[in-house]
Amino acid sequence: MCGIGLLASFPAASGNENESHDSLLLDDWNQLLSETLASRGPDVPCRQCHYHNDAALEEIAPSPTAADEPWSFTIHASVLHMRGQNPVAQPALFPLASRDCALCWNGECYTYHERDWKETNGYSAQCQNYDGNGKMAELISTTCTEETSDTILVTKLVHDAINAQSKNFVQGEHEAIANAMSRIHGEFSFILFVPSSPSENESTSNKGNISHPSRPGHIYYGRDCLGRRSLVVNRSVGGALVLSSVAMDIPISTSDNGNLCNYNKMWEEIPPGIVYRLNTCTGEETFLSIPRVVNKDIPDMTIGPFSKSGIPQHRNEPSNQSTIACLMEPSCIDVTQTGKNVDVAANGLLSLLDRAVKRRVAQAPLPKSQSTSDASVAVLFSGGIDSVVLAALSHRHIPLSQPIDLINISFFNDADNENNATTPTSPDRLAAILSYNEMLRRFPERRWRFVAVDVPYKEVLEQEKHILRLISPLDSTMDFNIATAFWFAGRGKGRILGMDEVEDVERGLQSKAVVGNDTMPTSSQEPLLRFANGDKSSNGKESSKAARPTCIREGCSRLALHGCVFQACKFCCGKFQGPISSYLGKSARLCPAHNPINGQQSNSNGARRSSSRKQKKTASPTGVGKRQPAPPNSKKNLVTSCAKILLSGVGADEQMAGYGRHRTTYQRGGYETLRAELQMEVGRLWKRNLGRDDRCLSDHGKEARFPYLDEDVMAYLETLPLEEKCDMTRPLGEGDKLVLRKVARMIGVVECSSLVKRAIQFGSRIAKVSDKSRFGSSRKATGQKKNSCRQRAGWGKCQSLMKAGIIVTKRIPPCKKIVA
Repeated sequence: MCGIGLLASFPAASGNENESHDSLLLDDWNQLLSETLASRGPDVPCRQCHYHNDAALEEIAPSPTAADEPWSFTIHASVLHMRGQNPVAQPALFPLASRDCALCWNGECYTYHERDWKETNGYSAQCQNYDGNGKMAELISTTCTEETSDTILVTKLVHDAINAQSKNFVQGEHEAIANAMSRIHGEFSFILFVPSSPSENESTSNKGNISHPSRPGHIYYGRDCLGRRSLVVNRSVGGALVLSSVAMDIPISTSDNGNLCNYNKMWEEIPPGIVYRLNTCTGEETFLSIPRVVNKDIPDMTIGPFSKSGIPQHRNEPSNQSTIACLMEPSCIDVTQTGKNVDVAANGLLSLLDRAVKRRVAQAPLPKSQSTSDASVAVLFSGGIDSVVLAALSHRHIPLSQPIDLINISFFNDADNENNATTPTSPDRLAAILSYNEMLRRFPERRWRFVAVDVPYKEVLEQEKHILRLISPLDSTMDFNIATAFWFAGRGKGRILGMDEVEDVERGLQSKAVVGNDTMPTSSQEPLLRFANGDKSSNGKESSKAARPTCIREGCSRLALHGCVFQACKFCCGKFQGPISSYLGKSARLCPAHNPINGQQSNSNGARRSSSRKQKKTASPTGVGKRQPAPPNSKKNLVTSCAKILLSGVGADEQMAGYGRHRTTYQRGGYETLRAELQMEVGRLWKRNLGRDDRCLSDHGKEARFPYLDEDVMAYLETLPLEEKCDMTRPLGEGDKLVLRKVARMIGVVECSSLVKRAIQFGSRIAKVSDKSRFGSSRKATGQKKNSCRQRAGWGKCQSLMKAGIIVTKRIPPCKKIVA
């Protein structure tokens, strides 16, 4: 993975001398762009290649000296070494006939589509009449050498594609590059400069177009068809274009009319699946879609039971076969629960998902420390089914001598931990601890390292400005909260969780699982309580249903509260009481369970609430046990994960209906409406999720990989009927992501297969602590509101008083930064 960028100036095309940029300004911008990209590629420092009007190519470090030329551009690249014995410096230069091309490659090529080859002028060139019947070549099946570097492979594919194209002009070159990118399966973004050929210049000059004494050529850039690698563009700067993996802070300048020009608000995500072509002389842009190539071997890869013979034999390592041998035991498959069709679908998904994980973790680069105690692969571990399945499958393909880091993130308010007496207990932390314990029991020969990342909100404020720049062009509060969770998780700085804390959490949840009038679990707690009790029933709901019936209101799947006169949940009970209250002209307050009469609360609720408030700051996170866990900022067992590869479960919920809103969509319009909703969400992943997540996780010199967005996995899921991927007639934690829950049972992680999905901003508690600071309370928060440093409780009042000319003497809750 790399950080790539481009700064191009086209003063001749603008026709306005005022829009030209002097050499000093371009020097400053180039230096700023290199500094912005440096953190993404720490292994090879950012290099610059400067092109100008005489087509001279210079490799300059650290910054070029821009000359006053009719056109000029500079390509930037920093490298994170992920494959091959030695890193390949970028921009990667390669010859093409009498031309020197330059490639900046940010991504991974796991497989590529093979074609028929023939020798042409010493180069292996593609047959021009390709029928699309080639096979996918795996790059992970060979020994890791420099020749297997995907940068070298991509330059070869581009070189052969341009050489083999039948047309002699720019359009044929554009099509050849788009076809070459379509053959690559993996996440990527790229910038490619191809100088014009001599015949091309003669052709354009005969047509009367602008010609230069040199060959200006064209710049091609784009992202993969899903947009899994970030690439943003700023076209607002007159006479210039800026491409970058991360938006940089362009200095605010003053125009001729005296107005401030803030170019930082003009960044845009590059749409995926498109190869753009930029004329280096005129700045004219055209685009061409990347054809989609589907692996035709998918049916053969999913036929039959899950392969146990393909378990890798690591060099000088014991085999994992003893652990995996029982993955497909009949006891792990409950045909009565899911049906035969779902079993077949789950088996195919398991085979393809296992292959997708293998592609992303096999031959992972060792940490720089070369220590056996440091992991080369980490999983962003929320404890949910998505991350647990990835962790279990990673165990198959990583040598047993290497640990696997399970990184879990949790946020807390500083006021809640003044004495550092407790550790944060976010919903994701509790679920992750229980899933971690199951992983220890299921795969005891693996060294699992639970890295608990505990972040006080004051540290979030310290990094706020930096994170806001990373998520640009996004700027909503929801994007900031999610990005903050990913940024701190990607940093991987936390403490190793001890078994004492794991046991305390389990005992605490087991004590809460006693169902009665005094302790009644909420609907959000019940999956964890079933997990803690080791409930391995087929649907995981019998015991809880016997104690708490489902709400009587049609369409509601929440659990009713004992003692409710309507046998309903709190929300529906209020709906039932509404018409009666309207008829009486006052509040009816018919339900003593949800509306205690005369302010008198029953002992089962009131006493517990008052006591819990008093003991909130002093009690242990689990409420039981004499041992106190290590405080969040304790230096005991403090580590920083060195893993360069971060596995993320992004994409599973959008394809298999894992969010709560999907159930609402189904209730509104059935499976047809839900199918359209899922297609829309997958189509907007590049704009809503993937670019932002890549920028935040890669800021620490690490690479995010998304097995659920593997081309083969997605193509297979598209062929499955929606009813086999999810069953919305079943309860939460069972019907959503039905086929994936079946996969989890097949690989032996049975207990966590019924956990309910929580979005990362809620599961990690970042939304709770952030919204309280910005809006005063979570109830007043809105995820789509723009995030800024001004957004703090009390800022609006302070601003209105200052406008009115009133001197503010009372202290307003402080802002981290007030922008004038």
